[in-house]
Amino acid sequence: MPNQKDKVEVGAGAKVQLLLTRKIQPICNWHEWLDRWQVTNDFQLLESLLHVGFTIPLNRRWDEPDYNSIDRYIFYFSIADGWTDIFFHELPEDEGIEYSVWDSSGGVTKKTPSNLRQQVARKAFNMLCQNFFKAAELFDRSDRRGGFNYVWRQVVSERFFPVIQNFFRVEEGRFGDRIGIRNLTLREDEESHNEKQAINFLLVLAEYIWGWKETEISSWRPKEEQEVVKRENVEIRSRLEASKPWMVEVLFRFNRLDVLRKRMFEINKACLDKLREIAFRCKFSEHIHPVSNDRGAVTLDEACYLGSKASWFLKEHELVIREHKRLNAIVEAEQKKEEADRDIEKLSGKE
Repeated sequence: MPNQKDKVEVGAGAKVQLLLTRKIQPICNWHEWLDRWQVTNDFQLLESLLHVGFTIPLNRRWDEPDYNSIDRYIFYFSIADGWTDIFFHELPEDEGIEYSVWDSSGGVTKKTPSNLRQQVARKAFNMLCQNFFKAAELFDRSDRRGGFNYVWRQVVSERFFPVIQNFFRVEEGRFGDRIGIRNLTLREDEESHNEKQAINFLLVLAEYIWGWKETEISSWRPKEEQEVVKRENVEIRSRLEASKPWMVEVLFRFNRLDVLRKRMFEINKACLDKLREIAFRCKFSEHIHPVSNDRGAVTLDEACYLGSKASWFLKEHELVIREHKRLNAIVEAEQKKEEADRDIEKLSGKE
């Protein structure tokens, strides 16, 4: 029960004691925020904590762990995982439990524990969109040379980049109906503004992955620093190269293979293999196509016949590379012919 001194007096000259009797103070740092998170099970409080989490300082007191911005990002990613999937949040012991939940308009709905978990996960995703993915526009205007942009170096760091890839990993639907990107609906009629920000972030990330350049190593730097930069260049390049097949799948799911079209000569074998894998997922149906049995496509031509955009892209890539080589060969032959003609004139004494 509220204390008598917490009651509000109504009337002229009344003094409101509700706040004056409270010691109000901010959450001091991320360590204290995590403590608050651990001790509550109330979903409204969990949502409230997520709402303010990015405003909490990361400084530490002498006896506390040292947290940084990546720690906070990873925490939010872990809570947001599965925000599109109510089944992901179900537990056997939840069976038969329902809560009455009031909304801001005074309406009451019945919520299961999995509903509430999913709601908290959605809140974490929305806060990531507003405080991380939304910055994609800023990232896009930044220098993409790996070593000069601190934010991008965080994104593709050894610790954080796998978390992003896992969060947006390619997976089959729960009932095997389709392959999609985890934690994205990829249905335009259901995409929220926040989800579009996440998609935009991934598109900018794709540009970064293929556009990244090594950090220049200045000769005036001490040798030890030069070696550090060399190692970082090797590590980041390896990490980005390994991520390209994953990003190819993401771009395909977004219907944005056009991002790769301007980089035809930079597409490596691993990416081409991924595109072939995608193309051969196409299926013939005896009820729709002129085949006697349902089966998968066995050639790129068959995949093209079935309308696979991945197979058409591979055909385009093959044509571009072939014609590029042919035209280069013509230029080289013409140059050699001009050199031979000059040699003949010289040897014939016509010069």
